[in-house]
Amino acid sequence: MIKKLSYWKRINIRASDYRFEDKIKYYLGFTNSRNQKREGTKIKELEDLARTVDDFKEIDIEQRYAKIISSFIQFMDSNKLLKKV
Repeated sequence: MIKKLSYWKRINIRASDYRFEDKIKYYLGFTNSRNQKREGTKIKELEDLARTVDDFKEIDIEQRYAKIISSFIQFMDSNKLLKKV
């Protein structure tokens, strides 16, 4: 968990500051104007998003949110962490 948090901290890009298309270079890595190489993220999900998605529309965000919630509930259920009511 600590490793993942350190990765997140390293690529902490505020959503309101950039469009997704601008963030892609930070996720994949780039060379700046001073010829300094900036490494991309080591978080596979962000790398995959950067390689496959150009931009997010509201419907994309809603679908992604639903997928995350559904996956979390499935994980909790499969590990018997949910109480049936």
